[in-house]
Amino acid sequence: MSSALDKLATFDDTDPSLESAKAFLSQAVFLMDEYYRTWHSIIWIKSNRNTKNRVQSQLNHLAFDAYTAFSKVKELLDEYVDSQIEKERKGELVKSPPQWWNDMSTSLTLAESSFQKEYRYSILSKQIRLF
Repeated sequence: MSSALDKLATFDDTDPSLESAKAFLSQAVFLMDEYYRTWHSIIWIKSNRNTKNRVQSQLNHLAFDAYTAFSKVKELLDEYVDSQIEKERKGELVKSPPQWWNDMSTSLTLAESSFQKEYRYSILSKQIRLF
């Protein structure tokens, strides 16, 4: 996701969908960084059950929120591509996609497959916090 964010940051189109996609991707990257910091914040073998449960709950929330932001990115990028295709059909001048567009798309596809593989139980539903 970081690689895709770096590539999108260099893209100089001011389309609202693209700008929103950058913001959501930045949020997803931040949340996954927070996930890894939280994961490594305790020693899992030595921690008591309450601590493990509390940290696991935080990890589930972070994974769910990161995947939600990531899903929004994919939706916004699809909207951007659709709008570019529509403009081209109307005869308007559109920029050709940068050379790295396919690489970025591949990075996002790999990120989605990683989410599905590694965090499938965390991203299915968000638990309600009672306290």
